[in-house]
Amino acid sequence: MSRTIDILKSENYAETVTDRIRTALDERDRSNPFHLFLSGGSTPKVVYAALADSGIDWAGVHLWWGDERFVPPDHADSNFRMVKEQLLEKVSIPEKQVHGWPILSTPDLAAGTYEDEFRQIFLVEKQPLHFQLLGMGDDGHTASLFPGTPALEEKDRYCVANYVKNKDSTRLTLTYPALALSRRVVFLVKGEGKAQAAFEVLEEGKHPASKVFGRESTEFWLDERAAQKL
Repeated sequence: MSRTIDILKSENYAETVTDRIRTALDERDRSNPFHLFLSGGSTPKVVYAALADSGIDWAGVHLWWGDERFVPPDHADSNFRMVKEQLLEKVSIPEKQVHGWPILSTPDLAAGTYEDEFRQIFLVEKQPLHFQLLGMGDDGHTASLFPGTPALEEKDRYCVANYVKNKDSTRLTLTYPALALSRRVVFLVKGEGKAQAAFEVLEEGKHPASKVFGRESTEFWLDERAAQKL
């Protein structure tokens, strides 16, 4: 499977990423729902804020999350809260088009409930999973698929709870089978601290991020600092 590697200028990285996502949304098929999966992190945070000011018509755009921390949606660590503050509170998106992870009594129940919704849309109704936006950690993790964690071995479920021992944190995450349904996968990788992991993922095939491929395209949008070892 092939990848596209784009090296973007560091000084206007967020602006370039925003323009590209806006173009994808502007060019979507407006006769059908468009499913966009969001990532957490500092770089997407800036991008979401810019998207809120970009004049996008959000009609028919459904927002999902590739992973979430098992915390209340108003918690400072919540990916949902970050997107809500940067984007949802500033644009008009019907509530039925916003598919956040449910935070229920247990992580397994939360993951199972999200899985039911995921399966209904993407397997039963066979709607396309159009655009999967992902980040990558300096350890090569993506979504909440961390090295050495149980979720990496999951072959049947699409949404799972994943305990990350070195962070003493329970995460909710899509699995490899779920990510593999994506038509287009885009990794946002920025900063010198990601350079070694980017090399190991793209040149050596190491780490969880190296195992994710979209059905139609897999793209790594790196800034110059993250790409310096390639």
